[in-house]
Amino acid sequence: MYDIYAVDMAFEQCAPDKEKVDSIIPYAVIHFVISGEGYINGKRITKNTAVLSFKNNRMHYYPSSNDPWSYIYIRIKGEEIKKAFEEHGFGYGITVVPFARSEPIFQILSLYQTLSEINRLDAGRLIANAIFLLLAGEWQLSMVQSKPMHHVAAIMNFIDENYDKRITIEEIAKKYYLNKNYMRTLFVKQLGLSPKQYLQRVRMKRAAFLLVETESDVALIAKSVGYDDALLFSKMFKQYWGVSPVQYRKRG
Repeated sequence: MYDIYAVDMAFEQCAPDKEKVDSIIPYAVIHFVISGEGYINGKRITKNTAVLSFKNNRMHYYPSSNDPWSYIYIRIKGEEIKKAFEEHGFGYGITVVPFARSEPIFQILSLYQTLSEINRLDAGRLIANAIFLLLAGEWQLSMVQSKPMHHVAAIMNFIDENYDKRITIEEIAKKYYLNKNYMRTLFVKQLGLSPKQYLQRVRMKRAAFLLVETESDVALIAKSVGYDDALLFSKMFKQYWGVSPVQYRKRG
């Protein structure tokens, strides 16, 4: 058992007008998203997802105002935080784990509240270790895939994290030591989309979200999703959504 413990664990239903967060979080934190959608560090987070962050990470929370998150959050502290993250297979950044079973989390929350009445520190240690084991199992299960799916999953994650940069499909293929045409074949087979189409989809969905959820001007949004040329961005946006960015904002 690791010297880690849950110091705070609760359920939260975000209000539609919940203030957006952009700050360095000084502690490790886990969110189990029960419903709703939004973005954390540019990655779209929906229900049935667990999000882990190591301590001292900068986190950008953008919950949707139309369908705000409800989630259980847990703050984790302790002398062996780093060791627990390393040995359970999690990195020091933001790790997103598919997690479709919310019942065990509610059970752990209930157990935490019961044990806390007896001994808060021991309860926190037991709960933190149980959560890490639970998440590690889900994480490993999600990784048990064929090698081609590993390639696709890794490239999707890279695009999700770097869509705001000037990346090319050729550069991505080179990074993963793949032939560009073979990479395209893998994507089309698994997703029905080419890598280029997937990159465009990520950028366009993120741009649509920012148009509705923020008051940033179109040029700034264009730059934040990887387009230095606002006119080119507007052209691509209209091709994808059927309306201009300005029209989309008015409509949504």
